[in-house]
Amino acid sequence: MSFDLLIKNGIIVDGTGEKSYKADIGIKNGLIAEIGNLDSPATRTLDASGHVVSPGFIDHHTHYDGQVTFDPLCTFSCYNGVTTVVSGNCSLTLAPVRSGDEAALAGMLAKVEAIPYDVLINGVPWGWSTFAEYLQSLKSKLGINFGVMVGHSAIRRWVMGEESHERHATGDEIEAIKGAVRESIEAGALGISFDRNPRHVGMDGRPLPGNVADLEELYSVAGTLKELNTGVIQVGDPLGQELSDGICSIISEKSGRPVTYLSIVQSVLEPERWKSHLSHLEKVNSQENIKVYPQINPRPGLRFFQMNSAEFFNLMPTWKSIMNSKDDEKISSFSNPSVRSQLAKEIQENNNKTALGFSGRWDHVVIVKPALDSNASLTGKTILEIAQEQSKEPLDAFLDLSIQEELRTWFARNQQNNDDSAMSAILNHPYTLIGLSDSGAHVVREGGYGYGVYFLSHWVRSKNIMSIEEGVRQLTSVPADIFGLSRRGRIQIGNSADIIVFDYDKLSLNESEEAYDLPGNAMRLKQTANGIPYTIVNGEVLIEHGVHTGALPGHVVKNSSCMSDDKAAR
Repeated sequence: MSFDLLIKNGIIVDGTGEKSYKADIGIKNGLIAEIGNLDSPATRTLDASGHVVSPGFIDHHTHYDGQVTFDPLCTFSCYNGVTTVVSGNCSLTLAPVRSGDEAALAGMLAKVEAIPYDVLINGVPWGWSTFAEYLQSLKSKLGINFGVMVGHSAIRRWVMGEESHERHATGDEIEAIKGAVRESIEAGALGISFDRNPRHVGMDGRPLPGNVADLEELYSVAGTLKELNTGVIQVGDPLGQELSDGICSIISEKSGRPVTYLSIVQSVLEPERWKSHLSHLEKVNSQENIKVYPQINPRPGLRFFQMNSAEFFNLMPTWKSIMNSKDDEKISSFSNPSVRSQLAKEIQENNNKTALGFSGRWDHVVIVKPALDSNASLTGKTILEIAQEQSKEPLDAFLDLSIQEELRTWFARNQQNNDDSAMSAILNHPYTLIGLSDSGAHVVREGGYGYGVYFLSHWVRSKNIMSIEEGVRQLTSVPADIFGLSRRGRIQIGNSADIIVFDYDKLSLNESEEAYDLPGNAMRLKQTANGIPYTIVNGEVLIEHGVHTGALPGHVVKNSSCMSDDKAAR
């Protein structure tokens, strides 16, 4: 047999968790045709000597719903070893949509996921109505594989209109919602996503339609997947309700499908909670017909901010008043010693020392990027370290620097996922799901594209919390199985040839940088990786030494009942 692409001399880490081995891979018609010592002719041969050859990463928590329509590569995920993304998370999708409701759906996605509204309303080539039409609009226009769940908020708006933001659904409306979900699944949706975060609102300040729904509606709608015997369910921010009332476990039982939710973390503010969460997972997953998987982001829980717009201070009254003033007024207030005394008092008395507010832990506030070259040496230091060096109180060191740099200093809170022992236990647990990149969202403040690169380079290579074989499995076949992505996530004969070639010793992330490449020249943060010379999607080289080849080999990936073959899904 002659091959379209032959990868020679690689170290195969096949995504199953089994021991790596040296072999060649022959690819024909987008599929893995042969594995072994191959000498057949090929249109193109890649020498992978000394490199790992593995399945491409599957990023299951993204918000590329709009971006994919004008950016077929879903940048910058494909530059970080990702060959398949899953969107439609947290109840938010851009389909189905009735004529005139485009602004409402764009507004919900923009507000909740911090994506510029102008980019979504003006950059997206609207024109579809149904979920099937949305998927059809992507046909033959993808660089990487794109799968999407249908969002409960979008479905609810489709059925109930404006009232979807205001009240519970009637019995007839619930049946109509279930019917729309069924149509979306039959069109290829990977499943359905819900959201339970009361802080999530649209541009007009009203709650997401999905958050207005009562639990009985969620349970009934979830049951649609049991009838269809396919699909996955994702739930945004139900953690408290899951641990207290088992909301996700009930959804899994009602649907008969796997449920993944946000999220499990190790937090300096609640240092023991992750242990009770893992115990809860073991208890509920031991029950028949329940499979729930909280997502875990392997990267440190960095929350980037500048002092012209740091909303998490708003839980304290004086801080809130200052943060809602003009920048020159902020600087004036922060310079006032009596005001500083009140600010310090409020931090001390703050009862909401959670991830939502400011904990007062200056040892977990890091300087990411000073605005002035003269302060470059402060990069990477915590406020506590700087305060000790300058013989100041931490609050004074923090505000003095902010004033000096006119509120333009980039800081980050690092309160989560930074304890080696805890993270090893969480990342190795059989009922946690590594991911939660949020790629495509929060584009100005963070870019989570490289979560897989960070996981392999930091936790697997440097911290040695598991073997490389198990690390690759966690990023490939584990999400493929939970999301029903057939013939992906493993290097096996007959599977789709979604493959990355990487230098394990050199695998690393580049520093984030500003890129003005969204529609209207809107800014976002860009982050790419080192050590991945080839990213291959459906048998075609997509990224070669950090450069897009011009190929668009991606497929729309659909649920298991729709995926009789990949060609039909293009």
